[in-house]
Amino acid sequence: MVNKIKVTSHTRHHPLLLVTVLTACSAFTTTGGSCWPGNNARTTHSPSSKLHVTHETSPVSSSSSSSSASERIKTCDVLSLDSIRETLIRQEETIIFGLIERAQFRRNDVVYEKGGFGDLGFPRGYNGDTSNRTRLSLFEYMFIGTEILHSECRRYTSPQEHAFFPEHIPTSPNRGLPQLDFPELLSSVGGASSVNYNSILLRRYLSDIVPSITSVGDDEQHGSTSLSDINVLQAISHRVHYGKFVAESKYRSDPEGYQRLVDAGDAEGVMALLTNAAVEEKVLRRARLKAATYGREPLIANLPELEGEKDVTSIVAAAAASAVTAAIEAMGKYGCDKMKVNPSIIEDIYRDIIIPLTKDIEVAYFSEGADVNPLRSMIRTKWEMTD
Repeated sequence: MVNKIKVTSHTRHHPLLLVTVLTACSAFTTTGGSCWPGNNARTTHSPSSKLHVTHETSPVSSSSSSSSASERIKTCDVLSLDSIRETLIRQEETIIFGLIERAQFRRNDVVYEKGGFGDLGFPRGYNGDTSNRTRLSLFEYMFIGTEILHSECRRYTSPQEHAFFPEHIPTSPNRGLPQLDFPELLSSVGGASSVNYNSILLRRYLSDIVPSITSVGDDEQHGSTSLSDINVLQAISHRVHYGKFVAESKYRSDPEGYQRLVDAGDAEGVMALLTNAAVEEKVLRRARLKAATYGREPLIANLPELEGEKDVTSIVAAAAASAVTAAIEAMGKYGCDKMKVNPSIIEDIYRDIIIPLTKDIEVAYFSEGADVNPLRSMIRTKWEMTD
């Protein structure tokens, strides 16, 4: 397990100490990666919906037997909360950079208007009724076309990936590609593993996120706008639907407690058991700090000149100190006018949309595998009322 380095309030106000912390952190994060167990893991489910993970034994080659234990990842390691949290932390950069990328363009409302560019037709491979010539928006045309291509290349065969327009993409990948065999880490009971909240995410993205990070107007960067929308939506979708893995992990840590609440249809009880307020607060502070750090130009004027390899350490330290100082200033009430996107807005997006949607997907994961489904209706009703 990666050692954790804690930045205390005392350290936070001393850039030189923060340089030491950041340098140490980089040594750990550079070795990070998302690893999934091999095909020798099989998950079976008893009639009571409780999970039992077994590992099939098979002949091992001499080369495999000589590999170190650190190269063999077990299902219990992948589904540990520490492993999942590290994965979610790595996804933050992708989401924040995606939001910053979208913020550079104007709102460009015409991109989202059906028929805004006339009759675009349908992307090649479109699955659906094309006889009525329903006009797509440029955003829909590009997004559906992207998902058609990704579907043909097996993206949506992964339990981590979810399409926004599943009804319009091919039902099977390109026949020339071999079938991928994923370990069954999620419950196959009911529709638990297929929970998809992308329709809710898409509505909230267009109604709340885009207006909060963009300026009103049109800069004619319509293709780039749609492309950045697609990238950030796929990143957020990946993050919120990872809630199913979080739910599975938490269930395995307390199966009796969760099963009792699920059987009783107690959505509030399940939500309370899932919630870790301290961890959520750390996520919010980290998202704001990263947005403040990534969302402004580095203070080049404060860096020493590089005269040789021996000065690499000093310039890295100075750059880190400069970035941290800028981030700390931005965390206050000043400096936001210099940002590519206001860090507090990124924090709000996490607080109001990403974290709540993730938790509701966790509850929905439980409800889909239960005999009673009041949990599901309660969760979806809540999001519909906020639209």
